[in-house]
Amino acid sequence: MKDLLKYLPQILEFLPKLGGSFKYIIILAIVGVIGYGVYLIAINYKDPYMCVENELYQRVSIDSKVYIFKGGYCVQGK
Repeated sequence: MKDLLKYLPQILEFLPKLGGSFKYIIILAIVGVIGYGVYLIAINYKDPYMCVENELYQRVSIDSKVYIFKGGYCVQGK
């Protein structure tokens, strides 16, 4: 414990320098979270319809890979 108290002034001197960079770390973390959210929205909100063998199917929900039959005819683009 006495050894730790011996290094305490050096630790307290280092903390303000570290605190200045925390705001940049927090800003980068927030930008990363926002970017990841935009990525997830872009992936999940794509066209909910799929054309299989000229029949139209619609996705059940955003987070599902299950499609239900919606129509009798569609044309696939090549």
